[in-house]
Amino acid sequence: MRKNKCKSKSGFSKLLIGALVVFSVPLTLAGCRSKEINHPQSATEFLTERLELSDEQSKKVLPITEDFFAEREDLRKMRKALNDEILAQMRNDTVDAAKMEAVLNESLEQLQTKLAKFSNSFAEFHAILTPEQRSELVEKLEKRRKHAGKRGRGGHWGRRWF
Repeated sequence: MRKNKCKSKSGFSKLLIGALVVFSVPLTLAGCRSKEINHPQSATEFLTERLELSDEQSKKVLPITEDFFAEREDLRKMRKALNDEILAQMRNDTVDAAKMEAVLNESLEQLQTKLAKFSNSFAEFHAILTPEQRSELVEKLEKRRKHAGKRGRGGHWGRRWF
């Protein structure tokens, strides 16, 4: 019987170090990818840092982010109700189309009441930014969309906002 030996005494240690690097680098990068934004102040700080907003611009952006975060909980509840109904329907032997339609219509009505507020907030945010900041933001969003498309994420940017 023939024994296979490594050509060098450090072959196993090189293999072990290589495996460690292969597994640790992606985990480290994934951990450093982005910080979670849970408060309007941290969202405003994030925008201020990324877009180099002035103090005046930051003060104008804060009420917009506060409004968004106030609405975020309603959107979460709406999404949860819809997901719960879908799961309930999938567990049943037959689908209750009327109930499913009622949940969808309720979600749609809630969204329609929020659309004007969201579009007005977007218009305010757009007006606060300088043309240079808007073009920088457009470049970042396009770059992110392109990167997400290459990874097969279908435009989901990797962060959930609600």
